[in-house]
Amino acid sequence: MYPRYYALRRVNPYRGVVQVVEAGEVTAHSFDGVTWHLRADDGYGWVRPTGIWVEGEGLKVGHVEPLGDILAALETRPVLPFPIVDTQELWLLDRESGLPLALLACDRAGVKHNERPDGEWHPFVLSFTGFHSPTLAERDKVGTQPRHRDVLARQVNLAARPHPAAQWFQRDQAGEGVGSSGLRIPHEWQGRRLPPEAFPELLVRNTWNSRLENSVIADYHAWLAPILLSWPRLSVATRAHLEVLACENPQWLARIHRLLPCMVDAPRITATLVAARLEQAASDVDSPEQDWN
Repeated sequence: MYPRYYALRRVNPYRGVVQVVEAGEVTAHSFDGVTWHLRADDGYGWVRPTGIWVEGEGLKVGHVEPLGDILAALETRPVLPFPIVDTQELWLLDRESGLPLALLACDRAGVKHNERPDGEWHPFVLSFTGFHSPTLAERDKVGTQPRHRDVLARQVNLAARPHPAAQWFQRDQAGEGVGSSGLRIPHEWQGRRLPPEAFPELLVRNTWNSRLENSVIADYHAWLAPILLSWPRLSVATRAHLEVLACENPQWLARIHRLLPCMVDAPRITATLVAARLEQAASDVDSPEQDWN
């Protein structure tokens, strides 16, 4: 039964893919495949931090004695990245078509969802205001300049309002989805089957009513390109496009490159990683942390 190795996407807002190792009562999480944060149930229903393990260095924080199983599991773990197992997806639905609009949540198959889900899509955590859309910057050269994060969120959420609906779908390996419960879901929609093409390939639908709206969504996905590359089920064209965009942010790509399931242009990625290491050595600073991650 143990150890277990798997990965989960962190969505609404999207913050990448977390790698998970479970052994006994202790779980290890990593967002880069190098540093693993250990947590354990304290016996009273609370999960608390118990240590930090670093690839090539071993246990940095914590005591070895109660962590033997998880340490052995980490030292003998399979090759990264682990398989993403959150095949249940909660999608905000378009008001007019009733089709998936933006990804709100992910979970493992078989998990029951009885709670009332949130019908609001969030592109970033509220404290993060650094998102820059070249499209919006060009539009707002003159006059007021609203925060691009807020414009993006309003565009997506307005497509579902005034009474947003959201539905859970169980996705199969081919991408087909079977609908179940959710928020404001008509009875006849429960059990409906949607083909793979009904679901956005990335986080948000990329086809909108205007060139401006299309470009804003493209800017958003471009901003997240390095951590979107950690998704295994992407078309070759989409992955190739994201790789080009991710190479424009070499330090961020270097931080998470161990979690890439495959590459379209491996020489480009390799050259970017070499450049990132040289840049890091020259500046002698840590890789940048995204304050929304």
